[in-house]
Parts: sequence; structure tokens; C-alpha cells
Amino acid sequence: MLATLAGDAFAAGFYLPGRGVKALGRGGAYVVSGEQELGSIWYNPANLGGMEKLQLTIDLGLIGLSFKHTRAPRTLDNGEVRTYREVKNEAPPKTDPQLLIGGPLGPKGLAWAFGIYAPYLAGHTFPVDGPQRYVLVDNDASLAVILHLAVGWQIGDRFRIGAGFQNMPASFSIVDVASGYTGLFGDPEDEDLDILTRITLTDLFVPSGNAGMWLKLSDRLQVGVSGQLPFVFRTKKAKLETRLPSHPEFQNAELHGDKLAGDLKFPPILRGGIRFAGDPIDIEVAVTWEGWSILKNIDAKPIEVSVTGLPGLGSIPVGPLSIPLEWQDTFSLRVGGTWDFKSAFTPSAGYVYETGAIPDQTYSVFLADGDKHVISVGGNFEISKSFSIDAGFATYIIPTRTITNSKWRQVNPTDDEGKVTLIVGNGVYKQTYVAGGVGVNLAF
Repeated sequence: MLATLAGDAFAAGFYLPGRGVKALGRGGAYVVSGEQELGSIWYNPANLGGMEKLQLTIDLGLIGLSFKHTRAPRTLDNGEVRTYREVKNEAPPKTDPQLLIGGPLGPKGLAWAFGIYAPYLAGHTFPVDGPQRYVLVDNDASLAVILHLAVGWQIGDRFRIGAGFQNMPASFSIVDVASGYTGLFGDPEDEDLDILTRITLTDLFVPSGNAGMWLKLSDRLQVGVSGQLPFVFRTKKAKLETRLPSHPEFQNAELHGDKLAGDLKFPPILRGGIRFAGDPIDIEVAVTWEGWSILKNIDAKPIEVSVTGLPGLGSIPVGPLSIPLEWQDTFSLRVGGTWDFKSAFTPSAGYVYETGAIPDQTYSVFLADGDKHVISVGGNFEISKSFSIDAGFATYIIPTRTITNSKWRQVNPTDDEGKVTLIVGNGVYKQTYVAGGVGVNLAF
């Protein structure tokens, strides 16, 4: 079951606005509105409080990414200008299932919920010989899943509190290309000097938690706040796999050792919202802050890893790797709601504006992100008092981005001072996400 539910681990940052089919149809404006609904476990566990029946929610999301990149031309030492072909994301759409169960617990108003799910996101796969290869070839084999146990308590009819414990076991797999160019012969982008690498970072115990509260101000006006602690992945057993250059000068080269120490951090999150629960319109306005500035660099420290048989250099240790990210905190405004037609079908819609986490200097094909507009639609079809179906769809519009001041360089194990490596992040980036899904809700 865990393998089936695992989602791709890779946009503020790594999270797309909206997760869970019902919340997706409202643009992720779900901090105040999810009363006694299991989808609240991620947005605000306080709203679990007051459940009177055992509930089960199962849904399936599908997330796709259209990502095109044309790298900026490069002037060679002889004065010629090298242009590059456009590359496209070749990863298939990613399925993202969710399983939630919960119900009343002991004292009146107290309820519990357990969930298995993953953030909404999509994979990235590019040509292994493409001009983007020095940044990323593939991360589509990365897997992550969140296991979440939470409780919520409704005190009277005006106040709820809740909290949850989470664990996010994950395996992040990143394939890219380093350059074996030493400055003695060839060109930094010669394919027979390429070093194909895969780094796999696995951590099965990554605890975190969330908490929230909800307050009813009047018959129609409600407010809510919630917070999410960061997830921090650390390991001293990340695995390094390589395919050394095919150039004849490297025929005696060998890699010794395959272990790295590394870490990856997912941010703290704060949410707040206000809801007007009118008739027939029910609308929420929410704001979200995500602390992506926690990601300053990608750091990997090789543990006794060296390369022998290098032309003109003999044997060298592979030093620490640090790729600057310099990500920024993000903010989003989310507006979503429903219209009650007094029928079995209740439509929903939402809009999100979210700032991007990645500045121009470190923008690349590593992750598709930027300031984005999200338009979503959805609905709930109530078949009976104990059975309903949800549907949601959203498109994430990210403006075309042209980068001219990139800091993203090739990785080169023989050039830790950056004397012969090239800037490879400049160019034009076009990206759009789409997400949709269906789900069922049962009450017992």
C-alpha cells in the first residue's frame, strides 16, 4: 500500500497549491471550511473535531507538467556561437492517491484521523544528452509519502483545536551529468567527457507535525489558523553511482567509494483564513506563508570517495558539493467556495496567486516554479447521506521566464574552484502544471 501511495518528490518550492481532490476544487482555500471532513488533516486538523461517524475518504489525483527550456547561446573561445535545441519534460503525468480514515473518539467533540498521502507535484525527465544535462536529467524515480495521525476537538459550537504527528519516509533520486573536463584537452561540454551520476538520498524517519484552531465569530463568519513544522531529511548513507567519461584518456579512471552525507529540508508553513458561510454562497479567503528560505544550498559531502587514473592528475579526492539555491519564502492568496443549488450536486471554484520560491540567479530545470496563477473548479455529488463523490481540476499558469544572470554552474570533480566550469542556467523557461482527480467519501 505504501509503495502504491508514494508520490514523486518533486512548485512554491516542492509543493503545488492545493492537495486532495475536494480542496483542489476550492483552490486550496480550506483552512476554515473543512468542518468534520478528513481532508482537513493537512490544512487544519482542528476541523476534524466534532465528527460523529466513522468516515473513509479515498481519492486519486493526476498531476502533469509541461516544461520547455531553451538554453542561452554560448560564445566559444574561437569566436563561434553555439546554439542549443529546445528540450521538453518527458516524464509522464504522476498519480497521487490519498487514503484517509477517522471518526469520533471518547469525549464528545473529540475525533481522530489517520492519513496516507503525498503533496501534489510532478516528475522531471529530460534527455541524457540534452543541453540541460549538467543541471538535471531525471528525478522521476523519487518517492515520498506522508503518514499522518491527528486529533481534533470541538469545544461547544464555537471553538476547535487540533494537532497531528507526521512522518515522511522518502527516497530522493537525482540523475544529472558532471563534466570531466580538466582544461588540458577538449571542451567543457564534450559528451565523451561527461560523467553521468545518480545520487539517492533515503531517510525513512522524518518526523514533523501540525496544529491549528478554528473560531466561530457569528452565525456566518468563521476564522481559522494552522501551522506546519518543517521536514528535515538527513543521511550519511546517500548512494553515489557514476558512469565515468568514455574518452580514451579516462580508460584507466576508477571511482572508489559510493557514500555521501546529505540533507534536504521542506519548509515550515503558516495558514490563516476567514470564511463567510452564507446561503447559497460559502466562500473562504486564505493566506499561506511557506518558509522556503530554509533551502539555501544543496549540500553533499562524499565519505572517502576518490577518483584514480585521471589524465595529468593521477588520483584526487572528491570534495564536498554545494550548489547554491538561495530560495525565498513564498506567499499565496487563495479564494475558494461553493454554491448550494439545493440539489445533490454542489459546484466549487477557486483562484490562487502565489509567489515563486526560486530567484533568477538559481532558476533552472531542477524545478519548475515561479509566480503562478491557479484557476480551479470542482464539485461534490451527494448520492446519499453516507456516500458522496468529489471531483476537482486546476491549471497552474506560470509566466515564461528568461534568465540572463544565472549562477548555476556545471559540477566538475576536478574543478572545485570553478575555473573551467560553465554557467548553464541562462535561457528561456516555459512551464504549466495541470492537476485533477476524483474521490469518494463514505460514512458509517
